[in-house]
Amino acid sequence: MAETPASKLHIYLIDDHPVVREGFARALSDEPDMVVVGQAGTAADALRETASCKPDVVLVDLNIPDRDGIELLGALRAQLPQAKLLVLSGYDDEFRVAEALRAGAQGYLVKTSKLEEVIEGIRRIATGGAPLSSSIAGAVVRAMRKPASEGSGGLDALTPRERQVLRLLAAGVSTRETAARLTISPKTVETHRVRIYAKLGCKSAVELTRIAVRTGLIEA
Repeated sequence: MAETPASKLHIYLIDDHPVVREGFARALSDEPDMVVVGQAGTAADALRETASCKPDVVLVDLNIPDRDGIELLGALRAQLPQAKLLVLSGYDDEFRVAEALRAGAQGYLVKTSKLEEVIEGIRRIATGGAPLSSSIAGAVVRAMRKPASEGSGGLDALTPRERQVLRLLAAGVSTRETAARLTISPKTVETHRVRIYAKLGCKSAVELTRIAVRTGLIEA
């Protein structure tokens, strides 16, 4: 990879849609104070590449196919303690936003934001700001004032892996496909399912899905 000017903000893009990534890459590269140092459509690629390119700001979509988005934020925070993590997501529910901020994101913008708002958000977060889309700012303040367990539907009792399994199962993904996506065995998925049901007090898949929708883990 060619060297980039140290005076510019080094940006890394994570989004599972190539068209979205390329569009942002072109737009940000036109800014005089920014340079895109890399982009990825999976968590595995993002973690491998950001370890070497050391970006200043990472623009993160939470809907990544190979890893839970909240878990990815935690992994990025551990690997890149100096980088600023700015979420750009289609999710705008207060529970998901609060989870992202607790996992290490310093800002959260929704995908309905204008390009100018995203560019300004990158500049703000790079200088210590905490950009939030105006449409979610009020909900975020309310969510962050609550204890972690309040309004979480008991999800705080789940491990990160159990949350991954819950999201997929509640979305109607089969046990076999869930196992393939998470690179675990179907038997392990069933073990997680039993533990999730016990922790949440669920008795059916319908009830499990209702909890996932109510807490914002999946969309209705």
